[in-house]
Amino acid sequence: MSQLIPLPNDVEVRLIFKMLFGDEVAVDPNDTVAPDSDSKMVAIFVDDEDKPVTACVCDRNFVAFTGSALTRIPLGGAEDAAESGDFSEMMLGNFHEVMNICSSLFMNSGSPHLRLDTVYPTLDATPEGARAMIDSCQGRIDFDVAIPRYGNGELSFLRN
Repeated sequence: MSQLIPLPNDVEVRLIFKMLFGDEVAVDPNDTVAPDSDSKMVAIFVDDEDKPVTACVCDRNFVAFTGSALTRIPLGGAEDAAESGDFSEMMLGNFHEVMNICSSLFMNSGSPHLRLDTVYPTLDATPEGARAMIDSCQGRIDFDVAIPRYGNGELSFLRN
């Protein structure tokens, strides 16, 4: 029998993001985020056998604002990147680190170990195995996240 991978709740997500972005961060449950594949980045997490088991799907605003807030990239640059989808190398590196930290939200004392594998620029860019996991996910929770001094973005946690 396989072990169940937990989905985080808003309190857990808020605690992680407060550590990263400050006490003013807001995390609110959202209805299912629209699956617009062109404007979403996807972080795939794998188990110890390198099998895709969870994902975070994020809109451009979330990528730009979290990627900018970590190193205080000016708001104007973050807004331009959110609109165009043209992210700087630093923004993408920072976003990757945010996703790496989010891997802890999929684990508890009874769940299997997992790790961030790859961040893809769109849903359509995910390989077949990862896309199959996303399309057949057994659990999902969506959030609106307000990053202080930057703006709001959308984030979805999915698990098999």
